[in-house]
Amino acid sequence: MLRRGATVLSIWCVINFIFAFTILCYVIVLKQNSPILQVASFSEAEIAGLSARTIAAFNCFTILYNSCSLIVSVLTWPLIRKNLAAGERSAFWTLLFVIGFVEVMAFLASSYIGHGRWQVNVLQSVLYLAGIGVSGYAIFSKIVNYKKTKHAKQVRTLFKEIYPEWDEIMLD
Repeated sequence: MLRRGATVLSIWCVINFIFAFTILCYVIVLKQNSPILQVASFSEAEIAGLSARTIAAFNCFTILYNSCSLIVSVLTWPLIRKNLAAGERSAFWTLLFVIGFVEVMAFLASSYIGHGRWQVNVLQSVLYLAGIGVSGYAIFSKIVNYKKTKHAKQVRTLFKEIYPEWDEIMLD
């Protein structure tokens, strides 16, 4: 179950990375204007009416946001694949707050443009909530069940036979 949660969060990382990388290439390499202008439903006439400084500001913020988003994906990938998949609670809490903050801010930022990219935000949020929820359940249900057992020593012996790494996981 923990691996499933880590896999779902890894998919979140890959999608986030692809979107950010694509937008950065679009603005930097292809020298196009920020896609936010189309997402915010600006007409061609409205875009033409914007000053060069306003468009440059849009492009600047697009580059800044997407470069940070890309780096969050790169930095959380090994944390998910190595630490969270191993059942480390510190990795869970870090990912809960870091990715959770990014998702909340994505919805907040999108609200200023009439939720023009709501499909992407919903997809990313569903992946995040599913991944972090399954991972959290897998990590913390073992601890709760282990500590609430009346006959913990007997249970521990039984689990050690079935699952040799049990003590290592419980001591993390």
